[in-house]
Amino acid sequence: MRSRRILNRTVAAAAAGLALALVMRGGGRDEYLLRVRYAEAEETPVPAAAEELPALAEFSVSSPLVSVSIDGRLENMELEDYLVGVVAAEMPASSEPAALQAQAVAARTFTVLHMTGGAKCAHGAEGCTVCSDPSCCQAYLGEAALRGAWGDRYDENIKKIRAAVEDTRGVIVAYEGRPISALYHASSGPATENSEAVFAMALPYLVSVESFEGEREAVSVQTFSAAELVDILNEAHPDARLRLPLEKGDIDIWGRTESGRVQLVQTGSTVITGGQLRALLGLKSTDFTVEISENEVSFTCVGYGHGVGMSQLGANEMAKEGYSYEEILLHFYTGTELAKIKYG
Repeated sequence: MRSRRILNRTVAAAAAGLALALVMRGGGRDEYLLRVRYAEAEETPVPAAAEELPALAEFSVSSPLVSVSIDGRLENMELEDYLVGVVAAEMPASSEPAALQAQAVAARTFTVLHMTGGAKCAHGAEGCTVCSDPSCCQAYLGEAALRGAWGDRYDENIKKIRAAVEDTRGVIVAYEGRPISALYHASSGPATENSEAVFAMALPYLVSVESFEGEREAVSVQTFSAAELVDILNEAHPDARLRLPLEKGDIDIWGRTESGRVQLVQTGSTVITGGQLRALLGLKSTDFTVEISENEVSFTCVGYGHGVGMSQLGANEMAKEGYSYEEILLHFYTGTELAKIKYG
């Protein structure tokens, strides 16, 4: 039997009184100095394959219809039809079938949480369940957009995406009988992140685990002129009082989470979170290093996205190794189970 390594949470702390932004796709909170320790468990058998799992528990949803805000326009569609457009927009069609299936279940779970009132869209048109803005909910592409993007590969790609949705029809990820906040991101680097290190509250199923990305992790370099960076930071944080020429200590990383992401960073005379700096500069992730020269400042980022939940790149690498979509989901969403929705 195949086995995998999982990082088990041993100590957790959360900031009292802070609310979790379930639908956020990135960013950070204003202040935290949490210490979380992880230990790598011994080799542990992976969850059983689909045919070996017990019958899935059922979760009731009143209607299969979802109201989607697309560029401010409301469109009602069947959940499974909507998911085809989400999976096609969120993950490359070239991905492994099991990775696409895991993406379909994560997207379905995210949507069902909104359909049942567990989360709310913040950016869409009034009355929508979810929107097509990936910074708020999930990306979505309709047939015309997909034909334009895929060209003569449209028929092949859409068949593959539809199969991933159909093969997992009605399946969601649940924790204690409720759909989870199934956050996901493009790439996390070596390990995913704890929810409390990015958002405002710890969730037991969104904890740091090995990403399986290996050497395929996303690495990007973003460079700013020193003058541009000074203007951006001083405008957003006047207390920084940065001046040219910049010196190495003017932007100084103060601490990192156990998964390697920046917690706090000194910018001149003030200190902000890594998430705040990422949002301000449009960095790919909070796992970054800084290099300052006289005229430029470069940020080298590992990963792409907030790093919480399922790594899409990691899911694809797991699928290449032969893991099923069930195994992928139960790895990235710790302590969860699969359930099946019913209507009425």
